[in-house]
Amino acid sequence: MIPLSLSLAVICVLSIWNIEYAAGCGNGQAEINGRCCDLCPPGEHMKEFCSEHQKTVCIPCEEGYYSNHYNIFDRCEKCQSCQQEYAQKCTPTTNANCACRSGFLCSNNICSNCEENKCVMGEKPKRTVSSSGKGFIKYSYQCEPSCTDNAYFDAKEDVCKPRTQCSELRLAEQFPGNKTHNAVCVGYEMHRNGGDFIHVFLGIGFVLLSLTLLVCLSYTCIKNLRKNKIYNNPIEIITGSTNTNDFHLSKEESGLGLIVQDESRNSNSFGLLHLEKVTSLR
Repeated sequence: MIPLSLSLAVICVLSIWNIEYAAGCGNGQAEINGRCCDLCPPGEHMKEFCSEHQKTVCIPCEEGYYSNHYNIFDRCEKCQSCQQEYAQKCTPTTNANCACRSGFLCSNNICSNCEENKCVMGEKPKRTVSSSGKGFIKYSYQCEPSCTDNAYFDAKEDVCKPRTQCSELRLAEQFPGNKTHNAVCVGYEMHRNGGDFIHVFLGIGFVLLSLTLLVCLSYTCIKNLRKNKIYNNPIEIITGSTNTNDFHLSKEESGLGLIVQDESRNSNSFGLLHLEKVTSLR
């Protein structure tokens, strides 16, 4: 007969083993053939399962393959191929991300294929789901106006702008406008640019007035300088010490010089006669 104490010990061991088994394997492990084997980390795959004598054997992914999570697979997943461009290249731990060139649209959710954007200026593509399954979604596109009916698309600024309402400006409508061009009103351009013309006219007038004042001031200064020179040097002009050929005098000025010279000659003659009379008396 088995002692009661031994029976209780066996029951306790079995209970503990059942609790651990029910709790499962630890983090980063998986049960394989009744054993808790370590999983392979991202960037690797399993080569050999764990056994009684060794742990799980893992090896790196080959070029063109990746693994982005812990696994017990015997191979890595193949990298995604892109039709046009790679937004992100494939690495051992991440898959590739694809992109389309300018003027093309992604035809599915992973952008592995691209299709031409057939929308023209003033239109934008509207995407709809055409089919889906197993995480793969295929898209189709239709073109629709970029702006509302009362607006047009400004290609230079890449924005929608409201069309000009000629009736509100009390002007006749020459062109109603469309999805890419604004409406054109008769006389609207002159009305809009009238302020600019006024500013240009005022600017030109100010420049001309400034030049006129400058010319007048220059003429006045030169004239005053000439007058001051004449008044400050009267002897040179009267005696004729300065070469008369250097100046172009008027008839009136020339006459004045001759009169002064005659008076000086007469005074000299009178002095000589007086001296002769005094000498004779002696």
